[in-house]
Amino acid sequence: MSRDITLEVDLPYRPKDVWFALTDPGALAEWLMLVDGFAPVVGTTFTLRAKPMPGWDGVVHCEVTEADELTRLAYTWRGSRMRNSTTVIWRLTELGDGGTRLHLDHQGFTGVAGAVLAFMHSGGWKKMVRARLVDHLRRAQAEGTA
Repeated sequence: MSRDITLEVDLPYRPKDVWFALTDPGALAEWLMLVDGFAPVVGTTFTLRAKPMPGWDGVVHCEVTEADELTRLAYTWRGSRMRNSTTVIWRLTELGDGGTRLHLDHQGFTGVAGAVLAFMHSGGWKKMVRARLVDHLRRAQAEGTA
């Protein structure tokens, strides 16, 4: 049994600005988590770090598996207490008005434990993408850094 997470949002920002938010370590630290060693290059291993909470030490180990600039980014995702890696896939599609449709798939949650993890991750992704990423892009545009 697999429980994949899918999330899609239309953003009033150019694909290059959204791509920057997904691939720049400083931007990622503002809306997702602190990141060590990230580059949008296939084979790059990196670590995401957040505040620890009960049952999770706040560390996620990742490896870039796809990086097609401005259109697609994928990486493995394995929390320190996860038995198996999952996969995060971002797809960017330019909209006719100059905005971007951002599509997230987080795949590979299997079994009963995976269903629980998918449920927990789903709420986190909704908050990160629909609130924190949007706020980051809004600030970056206002500051002229987007």
